[in-house]
Amino acid sequence: MRDKKGRFVKGHSGNEKGRPKRDTEDKYLQALRDSVPLKEWKAICERAIKDAKDGNNQARQWLSDYLLGKPIQELRVDAKIDEDITLRWNDADAEETE
Repeated sequence: MRDKKGRFVKGHSGNEKGRPKRDTEDKYLQALRDSVPLKEWKAICERAIKDAKDGNNQARQWLSDYLLGKPIQELRVDAKIDEDITLRWNDADAEETE
């Protein structure tokens, strides 16, 4: 649904059903499942846990991403229609630029 200016109305993306799954993605996912049996996956996870405990930051990050999910980065847009848009990321590591 669009407004008089041809823009999508809030809450209507223009793609209500979303992007359809691609057959190729399903094939790649199945190939990955077939090539890493559960026993091997368990060994990979156990090694990552050991490495993380030993101080390996990449192993910690990998485990965190799988167990907790990657953090969502908040984006705040401060603008009115037909004004320039200012983007600010709420990121603890970012330096204050104002």
